[in-house]
Amino acid sequence: MTYLLQYATRRPVRGARVDENLRLNRPGLYGDAYVRVYVGDTSNERVRRGVPPHPHLKLRIADCTNVIVLEFELTDAQLRDNSLFKIDTLLGALTRFRHALAAEAALYAERER
Repeated sequence: MTYLLQYATRRPVRGARVDENLRLNRPGLYGDAYVRVYVGDTSNERVRRGVPPHPHLKLRIADCTNVIVLEFELTDAQLRDNSLFKIDTLLGALTRFRHALAAEAALYAERER
């Protein structure tokens, strides 16, 4: 029954820009693969003693046995730029992987016939 939770409407969590825990497999397939994303919202927090508030950031990707936790930093311009570069690189690689996977899936299906 818990697999139905992924289809429930997500309400924004107060204090978060994004807060999602999504299963990566269809119900009944291959266990507990998931992606967990969280970005805190500091828009209502004040700078204290010259230090800007630091949002909680989380990107975790798991298959059935392994977990990848990626780190992102915002504390200076170079680290902010690198964090955006890192996620853009990951998105690009995933997009290219998806296109290649779709092509191979179509070829596999054609060969099955």
